[in-house]
Amino acid sequence: MIVRSLDDLGDWELGKGKNDYKRNLDAVTQNIKTRLMSFLGDCFFDTTAGIDWFNLLGGKDRLALELAISSTILNTRNVTGLRQLSVAETPSRRITIRYRVQTTFGETGEVFQYDANGIA
Repeated sequence: MIVRSLDDLGDWELGKGKNDYKRNLDAVTQNIKTRLMSFLGDCFFDTTAGIDWFNLLGGKDRLALELAISSTILNTRNVTGLRQLSVAETPSRRITIRYRVQTTFGETGEVFQYDANGIA
């Protein structure tokens, strides 16, 4: 699996040849992060993709939030299992997600943060 690398702002990295691409485990990790950053209905060719962040953050249905996050992670290409998921939410609608997944390339994990004003 190969994907183009993204910089800290989420833009494609260019000008470094083969170093502009992530492979295997790093590619899966980046795909998970990209999918978690997606808003429901934001993709014009797949309006069902993404998480309904506006309605789920700060809502009373924590289970729906955790299911949306775990479903997004598990439905990422080459992810074979979700080993650990921790979701911490603040009253100001900021969320921290810690996860570990099993992939076809090995195990990986990350800490992902999101707030109502954008990605932290």
